[in-house]
Amino acid sequence: MTFNRNNRLGTSMIELLVVIVIFLVGILAVMQVFPRGLQIIGNTRSGSQLNALARAEADRLRNRLDTLPDMILPVTYSESAGIVTISADNTRNPNDLGPFTNRIDINGNVLDTATGASLGPWPYLSGPNNTRRVIGEGGPVPAPRRVGNLVGGLLVLQFAPCVFNPSYNSLFQVYGNDLVRRGGAPSGRSQSFEFFVDNDDTTNPELYVWSDPGRVLSYRLTFSAIIRNATSTFRRDVVDAQVDAPIAGGFVMDVFANYAGLLPGETLEGVEFDTVRLQRIFTPIALATPFTNDPYEYKLLDQTLGLVLVNPVAYRYQVPVGRGRRTALTARVNYDVYDWRILREEFRVASAYPAEIKLRLQNMMHMGKMKADQRSFTGMGVFVNDGAGGTEDRDFLLMDLQTGGIFTKGSTQVNYSTGFVTILDLDGNPANGVQSQLLLPGVAAPVTVNVIGRSVRALYMASGEWAVRVTKAANSYRADYDLPGPAAFYAGGSRLYYFGADLRAGESTARIYFPAMDAGRKVTVGEIVYDAVGGGEPKRLINQDFLIQSSPPDAAVGLPYIDIRTIDPDAIGINYARYGYGVRNVKGSSVNVSVLWNPSVFTLVGDEATNLQNFERWLRDFRRASSEVYLQREEQN
Repeated sequence: MTFNRNNRLGTSMIELLVVIVIFLVGILAVMQVFPRGLQIIGNTRSGSQLNALARAEADRLRNRLDTLPDMILPVTYSESAGIVTISADNTRNPNDLGPFTNRIDINGNVLDTATGASLGPWPYLSGPNNTRRVIGEGGPVPAPRRVGNLVGGLLVLQFAPCVFNPSYNSLFQVYGNDLVRRGGAPSGRSQSFEFFVDNDDTTNPELYVWSDPGRVLSYRLTFSAIIRNATSTFRRDVVDAQVDAPIAGGFVMDVFANYAGLLPGETLEGVEFDTVRLQRIFTPIALATPFTNDPYEYKLLDQTLGLVLVNPVAYRYQVPVGRGRRTALTARVNYDVYDWRILREEFRVASAYPAEIKLRLQNMMHMGKMKADQRSFTGMGVFVNDGAGGTEDRDFLLMDLQTGGIFTKGSTQVNYSTGFVTILDLDGNPANGVQSQLLLPGVAAPVTVNVIGRSVRALYMASGEWAVRVTKAANSYRADYDLPGPAAFYAGGSRLYYFGADLRAGESTARIYFPAMDAGRKVTVGEIVYDAVGGGEPKRLINQDFLIQSSPPDAAVGLPYIDIRTIDPDAIGINYARYGYGVRNVKGSSVNVSVLWNPSVFTLVGDEATNLQNFERWLRDFRRASSEVYLQREEQN
């Protein structure tokens, strides 16, 4: 048989090329699927992390119920002579993430709309940092302990680091219990735990405070002033004025006009008596100065890290409250949170060897990494003792909550990709625990301690502008008879009943109004007296929970509100005549933890208006999760 070589089976070059092209097209199609799939997986994981961080922070606050602040407020910024002032702003909704500006410069600085001066870098004046003022964090003075070379009751503020930049006119006050308010002028039997408000409904309201013959005493004053100008009469809320009583002895008189912030053309018409609160301010003393027998003293160990050491005699000090009754001295702090993007996680160092901590987020920010505005990350902006007589900025901090000490760099090892932190045993001997070095407050050189069993706080930042922000409804609310200020409500129709003022067009007498900053918060109302369809005796709601809502919007008052018709559809309006009041005992009953994340980036250019446009587009990419928890601190005198 003859073999015909022309009949051999095989594959031509053209066929091979066709097959290769088909394979390449298929591979490219599959590769197109993977990035999208990986992105979906990444977003799903980030969504889970958002919720996990919110729950973890809520649990942390639940374990510190006795030190919860009175409230946490939105803020606004203004500049004068190179100093930026941070002021509470109860008109701002916490969900508003944008900066109050029309320009951002090429360096990322937010510019004052009026003056064009720099207010500071955009991260601190927008996003979660639009709400940063903490009012009244603290509680009974803690038991004394040794902190470095000092002894006292150590307060470690929950939301530190605090604003500490000398270019910012920020707030930092430590103060005690509410003093007892009395009406009229003091008499010979009046005592130092009281203060007096006289002529409150006149143009010259007077304040009487206790003075000391040997030193100046300072007080924190809060009140609502009635102001008149050429066109209108309105209310101004004064939250944190400081009254200094001169060296005298006994009661001295002051006038509210000194603290009402009167502008040219304004006059003081009076103050609302029920809004006036006064507390004794603690005196700051130098670290090297010994404490005296005055319980109202503290040492600021580190404002950056929120470390306050209270005079040890304050622990057992009892404050008189009248009729022979006394209560424990409290120490409360007002301050501004430095940056909610600095994440806080707390752990107890395990006895396992080596001691490891797994942070909730991976992909941590580290020196040299690119930030959202595509500039290089140079640290958290928190400068701490470097152990060599200077200070340094770090991208990770581990704090010992027992002493306020900072772990030295050589005591920890951080994997920035996975979020694993190892606390190193510097002597390599597991038999004597984990020996690490701490930089204690006020002590230059590090000290070696066994850290097993100690509670520690990790401070770090994560790629993607992660932030955990806390907002809180006021612990208790007072009644206002105009548009409400911080920690106040306006019950619809109360101006008409008490003062004969006309209802605003469309004002609802079935609604109770709150400041814009309280939208979305929960409150518990102790009692509401109201009329219902069908007439007869007024009805009452007792200890009812409400969510402050802004939808549908209230066109008349323009504020968020609660509506009694959501509980009783037959309600007509609040009744003030039956008992002489319509609403009372309103308390904030919720804390909101918001976790924000933005994976996008934007670019800064030479045109300031373009920068603002790019920035506002970037703001719209924020993802968030919230956890609203029922937390209410016990009222303390």
